[in-house]
Amino acid sequence: MRIATRALVLLLVASLAGVTTEPARADDAKDVVDQMIKAHGGLKAWSTAPTVAFTDTWTMPDGAQRTSKVIIEQGRRRSTLEVVGSSARLAWDGEKVWSSDWSLQTPPRFMAQLNYYFLNLPWLTQDAAVHLQHEGTEPVRGSDKDYHHVRMTFAPGAGDTPDDYYVLYIDTESYQLHGCEYVVTYKPILPEGIDSTPPNHLIFESFETVDGLVVPTAFTIYNGDDVYAKCDVTDWDFELAFDASSVEMPEDAVVDTSMDGQ
Repeated sequence: MRIATRALVLLLVASLAGVTTEPARADDAKDVVDQMIKAHGGLKAWSTAPTVAFTDTWTMPDGAQRTSKVIIEQGRRRSTLEVVGSSARLAWDGEKVWSSDWSLQTPPRFMAQLNYYFLNLPWLTQDAAVHLQHEGTEPVRGSDKDYHHVRMTFAPGAGDTPDDYYVLYIDTESYQLHGCEYVVTYKPILPEGIDSTPPNHLIFESFETVDGLVVPTAFTIYNGDDVYAKCDVTDWDFELAFDASSVEMPEDAVVDTSMDGQ
């Protein structure tokens, strides 16, 4: 199950230039995406890993920082997130998201797999509910170089936010993922009457190879021409066994009901 994922609360107006008018073809998208997955180390090593674990540090324009340790079980995608330097934590146990000592304004359900999605986009293109469409090639912000633009959308009913989309920016030579455009459609964080945030841009700035997989170590999110947030990623690990007891709900935990009735 794909729960709330994939974006920050970005509500200022952003704009993105149109993409080339080459005919969009699903087979072109498959070819490009297959090359992208190969450039990032292939699908087998990622999909057969017991977990995906990493530490992320978010930095906002005012200098405020938050560091979290994240562990996602591959397959079932149960997950835990612990905010470093505090007692705040959350878990997705396969049915519900619960949290303890949660003081962040963003709902835990939205946060549970947020950065997992951003950081693992090459492989997540292979999820069953994903549709891919090649939209041609065009430069992206900060670069005169052309990139393949592949639109990633989701089948109706796929998790909490089936109306989210990504436009993946894929290098035409190396086939490495350069970044993406995305929107947020998680209703509990949007103003009344608003169906989605405007498009925003995420640009990867550095990578490393871990267990043969090429993974991001830094990215910046742009809200129009402004930097919304920066993120540094360390401690990548694909070998940890998932501890099922880590998602057992303690007595003092609170279940996130933000999507009830949506």
